[in-house]
Amino acid sequence: MNLNPIIMNEIFQQLLNSNTAKEVTDVLEALHDNYDVAWSPVGGYKDNIATINIGTDPAAGLAERITNAIDAVLELEWHNQGKPTDINSPRTAAENWFNIPGGKIRGIDNASDKGVQELARKIKVTLKDSERDNYPTVEIRDHGIGIKGENFSKTILSLHGQNKISKLFLMGAYGQGGSTALSYNNYTIIISKNAIKDSKEKPSVSWTIVRINPGNIDSDKLEWFEYCVDSRNGQPFTLEYNDADFPSGTLVRHIGMDLGKYTAKMTGPTSSLWYLAHHYIFDPIIPFTISGERQRDLNQGKIENRSVFGNNRRLTKGGGDEKNLTQYQQEVNLTFRDGKVTIYYWVLTLDGSDNPMDRIKNYCLASQPIIITFNGQKQGQLNNSLIKSDLKLPFLEKYLVVQIVCDNLDNESKRHLFSSTRESLRDTSILDELKKLTIDTLNEDDELKRLDKERKDRYLKKDETESLDKLRKRLANRINVFMKSSGGGNSVKASETKDSVKTKKQEPIPFNDPPTFFEITSEDEKEVYKGKTFSIKFKTDAHPSYFTNPDAFLAVIEPHSFGSFTGSARLVDGYGIVYFKCRDNIENEVTAKITLEIRPPRQKSLSDAITVIAKESPENADSSKTGDKNTPNIQIHAINENDQYYRDQGWNISTVADVDISTESVDIFINDSNKNLTKIISKAQRYSTQAVDSIKNRYREHIAFCAYMISQNKIEERLIKDNGADISQEHVDAIKKADLENACETIVDLLTDFFQVIVTEHQEY
Repeated sequence: MNLNPIIMNEIFQQLLNSNTAKEVTDVLEALHDNYDVAWSPVGGYKDNIATINIGTDPAAGLAERITNAIDAVLELEWHNQGKPTDINSPRTAAENWFNIPGGKIRGIDNASDKGVQELARKIKVTLKDSERDNYPTVEIRDHGIGIKGENFSKTILSLHGQNKISKLFLMGAYGQGGSTALSYNNYTIIISKNAIKDSKEKPSVSWTIVRINPGNIDSDKLEWFEYCVDSRNGQPFTLEYNDADFPSGTLVRHIGMDLGKYTAKMTGPTSSLWYLAHHYIFDPIIPFTISGERQRDLNQGKIENRSVFGNNRRLTKGGGDEKNLTQYQQEVNLTFRDGKVTIYYWVLTLDGSDNPMDRIKNYCLASQPIIITFNGQKQGQLNNSLIKSDLKLPFLEKYLVVQIVCDNLDNESKRHLFSSTRESLRDTSILDELKKLTIDTLNEDDELKRLDKERKDRYLKKDETESLDKLRKRLANRINVFMKSSGGGNSVKASETKDSVKTKKQEPIPFNDPPTFFEITSEDEKEVYKGKTFSIKFKTDAHPSYFTNPDAFLAVIEPHSFGSFTGSARLVDGYGIVYFKCRDNIENEVTAKITLEIRPPRQKSLSDAITVIAKESPENADSSKTGDKNTPNIQIHAINENDQYYRDQGWNISTVADVDISTESVDIFINDSNKNLTKIISKAQRYSTQAVDSIKNRYREHIAFCAYMISQNKIEERLIKDNGADISQEHVDAIKKADLENACETIVDLLTDFFQVIVTEHQEY
């Protein structure tokens, strides 16, 4: 059959208006009635289901589509700029072509700027109603370079394509591409118009429909994905079409897509397209737009459009009319193997009327607040155990968000770290090194320790009773005896200790030009660990710009064989920090001299120096020689339903206890409102106040011991899934919670059995 342009135009109009599976099948029926239609397998081979189904997270698949759209806009601008050869990263492209400061959206001061909004409108992600409520039709429309029909099979419908590998200004490289998104719905419409055409060439649009072919159950083992083509040339259908009616670029429409949990109202803070876009494209190269056309998304009958700038900017400056809820933030640039990483981190404020501990859910999963990105797109995340256990900042666990930027990693590290699905990181030695670098870096920030202490102090009661003091001494002895007899574990103590963490923020130092003083505040003969990052702290009245200028700031370590300057130094309110890395192949007790110097123009240089001493890192040291100063002090806190801690942690009558371990203390919070305890307490109340205290304190001792032991039980090291993957932190926490609840029931049963004996021995408590 010949392609009748009038009929083809009618079919194309019908296609443009198709948002449901029924409407798409009507288009296919009209197409088959009028034209010879053939079907080609996606990727050029029928056994494509394994490749397309490799993803497990629909949100990651949609994020790949958004990345492709960003790349299309970048590539069109590359053509418009004359195909420059000196652009070696998407960030450089964004800075040079779109005037984004440093290529980072966080540098945009006015998100409502006309030019910024015009740029955001070049890409639009829209939710539309389909036949089923929780399966929206998702459209990704870009006004980028577009694709010619004959190139569909080499680009948007290819698998394992290499069309981006040499274009350093594009985002895409490590992902499987948008093809993984095909697996979350049965029909996908793809329409594109190439923006680059000959002056004599008439504007034309190419289109196809991708579907799942179930195959013949008697002859085919698997289903496969295929797309419709014109049987005469094996290419997608093409027709002449005015630019005004369909401007150049690409439209991908997933019909009735399974988005998992991200189907809430488009503008919702969680489980929504708003959350998905900001979380998975954590720090986009350029802004883009999201839109809600479903009935649930309409605002008083009107369609809402929102610009997406990524969570990095939201946390740094607040997004749009969103209040900035960040109390403290930092950026650290570090050397990593043969490349570099940047670590951003933010501490959320306690201010506001909502529950502060729930705010982190607006940016990431509370259990996975450490996001690893490449070119702004999330590649994976790390568990909050790194914050709670490794950094020993338990009271920042629900407030600290970290981004590890891997844009400038060396190629070998990227290969070992990133997977093709972008859903998780590869469990390699490179990932372990990156974790250690993050721990070492954040561990050097005294402000994090101060904020953790500040939050802890909100929960502490000043009227500790003598009985609680006796209880924790017995508990410490009991733990230490057990640890010694079992041949391992960390000891604790029950003595009064002075806080080594400063609780008050230091007074800001106003800067002078030229500066008048520079002083290192880290102790001389500072001990540093072999193979680890360490910092030197200082104070000065110099302007912060000195420390971003290599000609104005100098950091020298002698001898050079001891270690190296990571290239990162920062100054906030007159107090600064410089990061170094100690080599792992030097001898213990070797010393080095570190000199820091600032060089004001046409002025005398200011400098200071200290000595550092190499020591074995704690994980390699003999734990029997750590000394009492490194032994945490155990504290017991009785919590009830009227306490702030109870409310903030979301406790209920089934909650038993919680253990928070910092560098200085082990804090055990025990729920005095637990349903099992209150039952036996009500029985004791019929006897006397002393009987209540006796039962309560006996319960607290046993529960505290069990809670601490369960917290130290590294079950995650022994449990793995059937496929060999690690058990999630949520699963580990659930197991430990169940163990503690079982222990609580057992302890209360024993106290009940020995009730008469215990209530007569209250004088011992």
